[in-house]
Amino acid sequence: MKRSLATLLLALLTVLSPHALAHSAHELHAVSNGADADAPGNHGMFMVGSQTLFLVHMPMFTTEKHMYQIVLQASLPADVMTQYQALRAANPSKPYNLINVDNDTFTLPQLKSGEVTSFKATIYDGYSNDGGGTPGPVLFDNVPVTVESVVIYRPFNLGIDRPKQLVYTLFGRGKEAHLTHYIAQDPDFQEIIALPGPPAPFSAAQLVSTVDLNFTTVQSLPIVCQSPLKPGVYPTLLEGRADAPVALDLGPAAQRVWYSTGNLLNKTDPCQR
Repeated sequence: MKRSLATLLLALLTVLSPHALAHSAHELHAVSNGADADAPGNHGMFMVGSQTLFLVHMPMFTTEKHMYQIVLQASLPADVMTQYQALRAANPSKPYNLINVDNDTFTLPQLKSGEVTSFKATIYDGYSNDGGGTPGPVLFDNVPVTVESVVIYRPFNLGIDRPKQLVYTLFGRGKEAHLTHYIAQDPDFQEIIALPGPPAPFSAAQLVSTVDLNFTTVQSLPIVCQSPLKPGVYPTLLEGRADAPVALDLGPAAQRVWYSTGNLLNKTDPCQR
């Protein structure tokens, strides 16, 4: 029986990259056709926030269907949310995460278009880079997740140059604010930071709609194996504008939920050579 080119390529990828299938939360396809790339699949997402739940997608340069930087505002059933809030309060920097279940797959463009507004997921107690990306023990299974809004939806555009300085997107709601690193080119890193509260200069509307902050004193290269942001006050520019400086305080109260150059983000993890 003849096998398709995509099937042969996937088999070759599995042989050459033994860690690939260890990242069982995601379907891996060695294809470049847009329609195939948008085939429904599984999508891992980190959970941040307590009063308001945000889901931060685990992107990959290694797989076309995951070449998106996405943040969702979502909600869980009241009983599950109450238990998650207690866990988050006890472990403010733990990378809790969820993955949609195998019988409820979707594409990321379907989230943006509104075609998918809910899905069922398994919630995990932590996450590590082991085996190309490994969730912790199961906390809750088959949990209904409602997508309240798409906060960030950015397909990777490899034709746009990497910013010279680091850029982070600020998002949140109410008294909660978070930063996620703007991922530009392979290799890069994913970082998520929970702030102690919204930075003073920004309105509630700006926080909800997101703003980009350029860290003028921190270069994008070289890629480092630990967060380039240490505790302190950083000069930033709102949307890169010289006329809109913002002093951003990343003091001890800021919680780093995730930092990684692995998790299949890059074709070659620069920290695992």
